[in-house]
Amino acid sequence: MSMIFLPRPFPERIPNFDYDSKYKVLKVTKNGSIRWKSYYWVYVTAALMDKYVAIEDIGNGIWKVFYRNVLLGFFDERHLRNKQQSTRLETNLV
Repeated sequence: MSMIFLPRPFPERIPNFDYDSKYKVLKVTKNGSIRWKSYYWVYVTAALMDKYVAIEDIGNGIWKVFYRNVLLGFFDERHLRNKQQSTRLETNLV
């Protein structure tokens, strides 16, 4: 049995994504990190360099990080390292 594939339209350019105003929006740098409070770095992923992510405060210094509507992980601003090192996102808090 052979499969028939129908052509699907593919946009020349992916449309911009507008985050809700409740989020803080940050640009991912060329090294894959976001700058936090002008001093710290939180590593997100190099795959998102030059893209924008949204962060949401969920209390106690813990922030959720989203790309568009996909949750990437969490970071705790109380446990960030010095500015020469970057902190990686956590995928769970347990």
